[in-house]
Amino acid sequence: MFSALRKKIHALPAFRKERGPGIEGLDFYRILGDDVLRLPAGAVARRLRRTVSLAPLRSLSVSEFSFSFGNLSRVREALKLQILPYAATGSVELFPTPLERTSRSCRGLAWYVASGELGFPAPPLEVENLVWPAPLPLVSEIGTEGVTMWVDEENVCSLLWEEGLPSLYRWRPRDKATPESELSWLDNYCRSRNGELKASFVWDATQSDPSTLLGIIDRSLKVCPWISTVNLSTLALSSAMGLERAVGLLSNVAGWALVLGLFVLGGNALRWNRAQQDLFQTRELASDLYKKTFEPDRTGRVPDPLRLARDILAERAGDAEDGTLEDALSELGVIFTENPSMNVTLDILRYNAEGLNCTGSAPDMTTVLAFRKAWEARADLVQVENTQNVPGLGYRFDLRVRGLTPSGQQ
Repeated sequence: MFSALRKKIHALPAFRKERGPGIEGLDFYRILGDDVLRLPAGAVARRLRRTVSLAPLRSLSVSEFSFSFGNLSRVREALKLQILPYAATGSVELFPTPLERTSRSCRGLAWYVASGELGFPAPPLEVENLVWPAPLPLVSEIGTEGVTMWVDEENVCSLLWEEGLPSLYRWRPRDKATPESELSWLDNYCRSRNGELKASFVWDATQSDPSTLLGIIDRSLKVCPWISTVNLSTLALSSAMGLERAVGLLSNVAGWALVLGLFVLGGNALRWNRAQQDLFQTRELASDLYKKTFEPDRTGRVPDPLRLARDILAERAGDAEDGTLEDALSELGVIFTENPSMNVTLDILRYNAEGLNCTGSAPDMTTVLAFRKAWEARADLVQVENTQNVPGLGYRFDLRVRGLTPSGQQ
């Protein structure tokens, strides 16, 4: 679906080089801790319209989206549902960047940032300020495929581009990473997805000429004018949402249309409530069936009766020669003993006759792959599934281990 999205987006006028405005009317700054540094010193754009802050964000994540409605408020709510456990607490802010939008559809990019990271200062000018991820306006140096990397006194951050759109953002502290190590990690990441790192560009803000950077940004805006619509600013987002709500209200001037809308809303609410009741009844029936079949003395609702029933049936049909729970825990202890620096947290651990299943998290993909490799010598089959980059948490993953062979029997 997203491959077709990219083809449609690249056919839009926003992707034609002759339509790109460049940096005319923009004044650029870079964020370094609590400081705002102008790029380059002393340069002032003629007819200044806006300022741009290049921010090396630590918790940023990016993904593509496509919905069958065009209202920006609905798009934002739909994206919130995808990160509901984090959005509900206010710990994550999301910023949609529409690339193709009509009254009945909206496709584009969604940026996710930890709320606590958005408190950096704005430039000292009374004009609109845009906030861009620091590696974003470097894309002209790689074409449409590869990696753009920003390096400064404290940060090493990079964007992986696929077919002219960013698909992965990564940040590391400068004292724990180098451009070479990050490029190596990204190359391994591409290879793990049966691809390759086709191009790369590294901008070192501590050594390079700032005026050269303005030329790169100018070319990037002419190649990808949609970059100028990116703004990871909570103030700008609130203004845009408020404006869209006001326009939507004024468009419903006809009383009959408003009444009709209320009736439709009421009908949808009733259908939603009925659907929720049906879902609740189905869950209760499944829970009761599980308790009657497997645990007659159990009280309370069973959270996942289907999975628990499958595990019990697998235990009863399993082969005891494939190891026991004690063997699995013993091997897990050996792995952490042999790798004391392995920063892996296991949230869920299940064992049955099929093997070991666990769900956990790690700070980066390299640690996840190292954890999988540690199991490979101890089992016939080891698989990592459902890997997801969660802002502020790291990489969550599911691990399946089958055919476990205890160390004493190898």
